Amino acid sequence: MKVSFGGQEINLPDILILGAAKSGTTSLAFYLKQHPNVLMPRKEPGFFAYHDRPKVEIPSGIRDRQIVDLDFYTRMYEKIKPGQKICDASVAHLTNAENTIKNARKYYGNRIQEVKAILVLRNPIDRAFSHYLMFVKNGLEALPFEEAIKPENVNARKGIQLGYDYLGGSLYAKRVKAFQNAFPNLKIYFTEDLKQREENLKDLLSFCDLSQDVMIDTSAQLNPSGIPKRKGLIKLLHKRTEIKEVLKIILPDKLQFRLAAIKSQVMRKSIETVTIDPGLKRDLVQSHFREDILELEKLTGRDLATWR
Repeated sequence: MKVSFGGQEINLPDILILGAAKSGTTSLAFYLKQHPNVLMPRKEPGFFAYHDRPKVEIPSGIRDRQIVDLDFYTRMYEKIKPGQKICDASVAHLTNAENTIKNARKYYGNRIQEVKAILVLRNPIDRAFSHYLMFVKNGLEALPFEEAIKPENVNARKGIQLGYDYLGGSLYAKRVKAFQNAFPNLKIYFTEDLKQREENLKDLLSFCDLSQDVMIDTSAQLNPSGIPKRKGLIKLLHKRTEIKEVLKIILPDKLQFRLAAIKSQVMRKSIETVTIDPGLKRDLVQSHFREDILELEKLTGRDLATWR
């Protein structure tokens, strides 16, 4: 959307996917990016989450990939075509909810009420363990899960990536309430909702005021987590290179979608799916999440008995 700021017209997203990480945001972004009336130059720019924050406050592991400059951010959307909507999908929006809301209010002004904001929430323990497995898969985690979640290890490493705060990233209620107050048009999905792919797609497109008479591939299962069977292959698939970044710019979207699906298929065959110990899961629900889940039920009107 065109927004007036500082005496000029700037392009800002019509759609904000806010998080949570490892909950299905990649799938929603993948669906929307396929729509001809959606412009999404890249995933995870992180502008609203990290703009106007000291560089040292941006986790060092992602610092060089976050877009914090307004001019650079808005230039991403210069190629918008008539009738297109802009989408920004950044899971840092949720982990940095306070800064995200501050910056959204600053740049959208009263037009924040027109923004279509989307949250996807997952069982908090399942999300935390999946995030842990993703870090193991990507070579970022060597500790056992029980050690990784100890406060001393979290505090020592979350300056590298906030994702190391596996349990903290699954505390939703306070941030959900803040987003509800900030964004009048907030849609909250739960990971269970995404399993009904066609129904979820129709609801998503309707919420975003996008036409439904388009072909969108919902079959791909993206961004799988697990223990790598072949570490070398996983490292090669995950590694960021200049060639990959250039290809993202020059390759047609349809080919990029196909390559992303193939990459996920290869990854899925190259990892071993593991589950968290049931006893540990029960203990963590009671010690960390029960009250948060109960508050989330009040905020969303959803029965989350299976989470607690």
